Formats: sequence, C-alpha cells, structure tokens
Amino acid sequence: MDPKDEFIHAYPENLDTPWKENWYFNFIDRKNRAWGINHISLMRHTNKGRFTAVHVVDDEIIPYSNVIDIEDLRDTTDGSLTFEVLEPFKKFRVTFDGPRHQVKIDYDALFPAFDYGKRDKADENKALSIDHYRQALVAKGTLIKDGEARPIECVCDRDHTWGYRNEGMLTGWNWVGAYFPARTVNFNRILVREHAFAAGYLSAPEGNTRVSRLEVMDTKFVNDAPVSAVYTGYDSEGRVLARLKTDMFSRLCLPMQDKEDMLIYENFVEFTDLDTGEKGHGVDEYLLSPNEPYHESPGISID
Repeated sequence: MDPKDEFIHAYPENLDTPWKENWYFNFIDRKNRAWGINHISLMRHTNKGRFTAVHVVDDEIIPYSNVIDIEDLRDTTDGSLTFEVLEPFKKFRVTFDGPRHQVKIDYDALFPAFDYGKRDKADENKALSIDHYRQALVAKGTLIKDGEARPIECVCDRDHTWGYRNEGMLTGWNWVGAYFPARTVNFNRILVREHAFAAGYLSAPEGNTRVSRLEVMDTKFVNDAPVSAVYTGYDSEGRVLARLKTDMFSRLCLPMQDKEDMLIYENFVEFTDLDTGEKGHGVDEYLLSPNEPYHESPGISID
C-alpha cells in the first residue's frame, strides 16, 4: 500500500456500472454511553457523495445523512462531516458538526493496516472489483450534546475501499469487527444466494494473520432480526485464530441504498472468546433480505 492510497482516487471515465470510493470510521465507548458509525461514499457513476453519521448517545439514535454533488470535490467533507488523514496509515481525525451534537475524534493506528488484496487490473468492469484495506485504531476525542461534553476513548477500526461496486446481485453479508485490548479480529462473509465468499484477519502486535477458513453458526433471531452468532476463523494450518460469540447491546437499522428491499443491521455487540473467556466489544453487521432465506456456513475456505 502507498500513502497516496489514503486519499481520493482517480476513477474511470464513461462509467456504465457503479464505481464508489468509501471510507468508514466507528467508535464504541460503552463507559461513556456513546457509539456510532461515520461513513463517506463517493459515487462516481452518479457524481454524488453520501455523507452519513449515525451516533447513539445515552441510547438515543441521532442520524445524519447528506447527499452532495462531488464533481469538483477535493476533500472528504460536506461541511458537517469531515475525515482527515493527518499521517498516512498512522493518524486520522473525524469531526462532525451537527444540529444537535458535535464530535471530534483523533484516531491513532493500533496495528498496521490489513490489505485484503488488489483487484485484477486486467478485468476492469466487474461487480465488487475493489481495492480494500482495514485497520485497528485507538480513538480519543470529545462528544458534545446539550451543552455537555463527554470523552470518547476506545479501540475501534476504519475501512477504505475504491473500485467497481455493483451490489445489486448480493443477497446478504456479515461484517464483523471485534476489538480486544491486545488484538482485533475481522471476519466478513458475502452471500449470493446459496453461494458464500469469505475473508478476514487477526491483528496483533506481531502483525496481521490472514483467515483461511471461516465458520458462521448458531445465529439467533428475535422478531426476524439477528441478535447473536458464533464466528470461528482458522489460519492456513487449520489452527483456530478466534472463536467468538456475539451478544447485541444496541442496533442501527440502515437502508441498503442499492436495494430498497434490504436492510443493514448494524449490531453493536459484546464479544466473548469461547476458548479463553476474554470479553471485547465491536460490530456485528448483517445485510438481510426478506426475500432470501438466511443460511449459515459450517466452513468457507478462502483462497
């Protein structure tokens, strides 16, 4: 990865399929009763940018969404939500100046970014043909609501993708980010009807370890919405990297922009390592369709 990858990318001309560049930062501070997501999507096929901040403060959900023209956009901001790269792959800042609350969070890298791998440059026009990396962070900042300031301090992560991103054929996904003091774990599974594709990694002080096999089992639903599951990731030698159970304590329900019949369930969860008993926190995200049955995966091998 190159430092310039952190910033806005050039994109193909005369696009006839969705091409997007997305950035994502979250924060989860249960002690101070504040958590949420921040997301910017530059949709080059429409020349529109969607800026989203959905925060939960004292169990109240405060949403923000704004769509702007981006033909002349030079910085990742709409004037209210701003992402800044202070030092590539090391330091970042997210600020939000909303009508009801304000947020300023500085993020420092906890572990090196994990590169999911580059897309095939010879095949320039396929769905979900993206460059993608993700990184564990430490967040420190301030949230102000109703004139009262509270600190934000937690382990969390960020995500950056760019490329062709036609999500119309998807029937579901799982995106998991588990944050422990000395390691973080990320799993993801994409569903296209009965087919499942997966990826993931474990980050620790000694580096990143790629997941070679993923299991998604024991998913529990309440009122047709997921509330818990068990994820197990294995390394290339068949050893368990992490066996994690999720238990939801808060949820956001977000519309899927490209498929109006689908919902994103952004579950904020407590993680339990079933082998050690260690507790962590994080995000257990689902994309679900009422028209497609949810199915589990007893084992997905990852190339």
